[in-house]
Amino acid sequence: MTVDRQKSRLLIATMLISTLLVGCKGNIFTAKTEAAEGEPPLIANVAVMKAERQAVTLFDELQGRVVAFRTAEIRPQVSGIITERLFKQGEMTANNQALFQINKEPFVIDINEKEASLAQAKVNLEQTQRKYSRLQALDKTSSVSKQAFEEAEFNYKKAAANVMQNAATLEQSKLNFKYATIRAPISGIIEQALVTEGTLVNKGDAQALAIIKQIDKVYIDVRQPASKLPTLRKLVAKGDATNQKGLGVNIMLSNDGADDIMGKIVFSGISVDVNTGDLIVRILADNQQQTLLPGMYVRTEVPRRSLSAFLLPQQAIQRASNGDAYVVVITSTNQAEKRTVTLAGIRDHQYVVSEGIKSGDAVIIEGHENVMPSAQINASQWQSDAQAA
Repeated sequence: MTVDRQKSRLLIATMLISTLLVGCKGNIFTAKTEAAEGEPPLIANVAVMKAERQAVTLFDELQGRVVAFRTAEIRPQVSGIITERLFKQGEMTANNQALFQINKEPFVIDINEKEASLAQAKVNLEQTQRKYSRLQALDKTSSVSKQAFEEAEFNYKKAAANVMQNAATLEQSKLNFKYATIRAPISGIIEQALVTEGTLVNKGDAQALAIIKQIDKVYIDVRQPASKLPTLRKLVAKGDATNQKGLGVNIMLSNDGADDIMGKIVFSGISVDVNTGDLIVRILADNQQQTLLPGMYVRTEVPRRSLSAFLLPQQAIQRASNGDAYVVVITSTNQAEKRTVTLAGIRDHQYVVSEGIKSGDAVIIEGHENVMPSAQINASQWQSDAQAA
């Protein structure tokens, strides 16, 4: 009897507690809702950028090899013994600068001999000319035989030709004397001498005496698949239409771009390697500071594609759970709207957006995390680090 009475009391107590909880539940949520409604609205501070469509060129980063603009192998034009080297190895040389001296004495002697031969020929010419002139006068009166007159005429003409021949031979000897001083055919850096004093050199030797490379401007040869040729043709043609001599190429010499050099594709220098089938693109670059040396490998940005697109800072691009790229734009009603975009590549550390937005759209660059469904948008003009500085 006692147990039944305790069970009855426990049941009554449980029912009373349940009734109290049910009565209090609505009041708790109501109070919370009223507090939320009393709070000030959320403000989403964002930085936006006005999207502007523009012409954008995309580039391929390729490695290239530096080649001298001109290379001259120094060779003798006459034979003789090298008596003196007249340049410092590895230094700049000027056009027509003396480089080597071949022993002059044999050439001086040869000139003297040729001058003597010419003088003798002139004396002989004077003698035959006097005789021919005398017989000419006698021939008018028929006082000389025809054979004697013709012989005198022949000797005179032969003597005149002999003078001309000896004069030409003398000029050749003087030219050989001039060639005994070997001079630079171009300006540029001269490498090490490949012969020393005392070496006998001959005209037509296979080995060069030295090599000069002109590097105040240089070529950079890069390789691309031959399939790129039509695209390059179009880009070069477009450059010609805008009065640009060649297609611009960036030659990257440092990570921050401070030392980069601009070059241009020389379309006449585009060729195909018959062994590999690769397209060899030749780039011409100014190199007055001699930053680029023949044989160096450098990174280049070669034009790949030209299109009309938008350039947006990388932080403007967000990724959906499926990997799709999107941006958030501010509408005319000051609402945040998600737009899926198509990325064509990266240029100057910015994303190239080809589709998904239009000119004039206010794209959120910073502050995406502040955007919520119930928040009011407070947009300010975005400034890059360079603009802020």
